[in-house]
Amino acid sequence: MGFTVLTLAFAGVTTNIVINQRRLESWVELVNSGYLPVSQQSKEVVRRCDDLKSYLYEAFDKEPNTDNARIKLDTLRQRRNKELASLTKLFAETDPDFDREHRFRDAVDRLQMLVEAQKPHYDHIELSLRQGESLTGSTVNNGLAPLRDGERQISILASQLSTQIALDIEKYLKRLQDKEQEARRITITLGSVAVLLGLLVTIWVVITLRPLRRLREASRRVAAGEYGSRIDETGPAEVVELAREFNAMGRAVQERERELKRTERLAAAADVAKVITHELRNPLSSISLNVELLQDELETSSDEAKELLHKIHHEIDRLTAMTDQYLTYGGRPKPTLVPQPINTLVGELASFMREDLAARQIKLTVELEHGDPIAIADAAQLRQCLFNLVRNATEALNGRTNGTIVLRTRHTGERVSIDVEDNGPGIPTDTLSRVFDPAYSTKQHGGGLGLALTQQIIKDHGGDIAVQSSVGRGTTFTVSVPAKPA
Repeated sequence: MGFTVLTLAFAGVTTNIVINQRRLESWVELVNSGYLPVSQQSKEVVRRCDDLKSYLYEAFDKEPNTDNARIKLDTLRQRRNKELASLTKLFAETDPDFDREHRFRDAVDRLQMLVEAQKPHYDHIELSLRQGESLTGSTVNNGLAPLRDGERQISILASQLSTQIALDIEKYLKRLQDKEQEARRITITLGSVAVLLGLLVTIWVVITLRPLRRLREASRRVAAGEYGSRIDETGPAEVVELAREFNAMGRAVQERERELKRTERLAAAADVAKVITHELRNPLSSISLNVELLQDELETSSDEAKELLHKIHHEIDRLTAMTDQYLTYGGRPKPTLVPQPINTLVGELASFMREDLAARQIKLTVELEHGDPIAIADAAQLRQCLFNLVRNATEALNGRTNGTIVLRTRHTGERVSIDVEDNGPGIPTDTLSRVFDPAYSTKQHGGGLGLALTQQIIKDHGGDIAVQSSVGRGTTFTVSVPAKPA
């Protein structure tokens, strides 16, 4: 905005200079093409009128020869008339702005009328002279008096016209000079304002760009590994937008770093899973077999011994299940992605688990999207993910009355979503972001790989899994996978 104002200011200065220059040029052109030629021609008319008047008053009746007097009078008269005709033509060709009020044109018209009025007197004198009358004859003298009086009036009117034109030229030149000075003052003023605006805009830009220092410092912190570094989204609109984008970039980098660490932990867990599988499965199988043999041998033993053997066998089964889980995690195949009817898959899973959940006094509700949406998925792996989520919800509801699990399918755009919702105790906010981390579990006897395995399977499908939870109200896991293109 500041640079726009500055640009407009300089544009105003330039426009003003151009307009004033064009105006001054038009006025100078009017002087050169109108006033000056007319002034010069009017002076020439005055000179010819004065010559004719002087001859009539001073030399005409003193000529020794009547023919010479007649010829010279006619010559002076024709010269005067020619110059007056030139002046009339010049007025007709000049710019109308030169004589808006027609003062000069009216004066020229009066001159023409006076000249026309003199024609009979000239004809009378010429006829008398041709008939042989002397210059001092009564007929010539009688015609000479009105002729002299008329030429005197013509000379006076011509002089007045020339004087008025000269005065107008003087006024016009003075006005032109004043306008030129005024244009100079306006140009200097506008130029000074533009320069001042330039300085103000420069200072303003320097001040408003100071927040970029914060951005630079925050960039250095991010480059040093402080991915949680953020900057205040304050200042001019452009800086605020830049700060917002920087913070978004920081969050993306932080999330990517978190994902990278999680991937590294997953890889490490996979390696550990292979080792645990090979190192523990055989000893656990041997221990389990020996415990079963020992139970058979101690059929007549006390209930306390049987209970101890039962607990040992239960723990062995739990360890075996954990090794199976690690084995599955470490050697999980890539999914085979084909079109799958999601409502059918969820319905079959619900039918399989409904009886077991009822035995635990947990109500299972199924809400299916109309039309059975088709997803691109591996049915076995997706069923395993949903099974893990339902099992986690079941364990969260363990010991609670009126427990409810809802399986819900939705088709939104290019995605098919499956919600697994429970009304259990919920997950605290401080641990919600870690539920998908390997080796992290909120359960007392959990291995921490169930949700990590589920998330990895969903990512292999090109989908995503999200969790929402409220302490005391329950938890919802949402699995989203690509839908079959229409």
